[in-house]
Amino acid sequence: MGKLFVIGVGTGNIDDLTVKADRIIRSSDFVYCDEKMFQKMRLYYDINKLIPNDYTKTTTRCINAINQAKESDLVSILGSGDTGIYGIAGIVLDKIDEMNVNIDVEIIPGMTSAILGSSLLGSPITKDFAVITLSDHFVNKEEFEQKIKNIATSDLSIVFYSPSNPTKENLIRAKEILLKYRDSKTLVGITNNIGNDDQNIIITNLEEFDLSFVNSLSTIFIGNNDTHLTRTRKMVTKLY
Repeated sequence: MGKLFVIGVGTGNIDDLTVKADRIIRSSDFVYCDEKMFQKMRLYYDINKLIPNDYTKTTTRCINAINQAKESDLVSILGSGDTGIYGIAGIVLDKIDEMNVNIDVEIIPGMTSAILGSSLLGSPITKDFAVITLSDHFVNKEEFEQKIKNIATSDLSIVFYSPSNPTKENLIRAKEILLKYRDSKTLVGITNNIGNDDQNIIITNLEEFDLSFVNSLSTIFIGNNDTHLTRTRKMVTKLY
């Protein structure tokens, strides 16, 4: 029986991989990844065992990795961030179930944007927080607005994923709802292109939040009532 590892690789930079993830990738016979991740992985690993495919062909990539693992090979499939958070782990497990395949699966966690972005900004999610996707592909408009309203009326910090995928329509609406229920001076942190050479951060507030700062690789952090800016311009949510 083969084995399939579903590995979260964070930004894809070697420094962001866990020791376990690095060890398993090196020992794998085949490593499946998308074309974007391939460009980073080829810098660190044997290019002959890396098998890339189109970024949009996620399900195909998962099925190919499953079929390869059926051949009793040690196979890894890579996903950015953590594969259990808006990632491929659920797809892989469901497909194995549908295909009635007898392989061993192990999920290796990775560094998700909420963690990486938070560390760049300071400590904005020290206490309870919610993680929400703004991707047009995953959002039911009615449910989305109710969800944002419910969270806005709570004192949870918020992390928004995919705020420009492919439009900013949901981000615009989320900002409108937040301004109805939260103080306009609530701190907002934006991290762009985490792990890349053009990585940058912006700290502002709800009232002055300029959506033009946001791109498809942004992660947005909305503070709560206890979130403040330190003298060194670090965004901090109090623990006590």
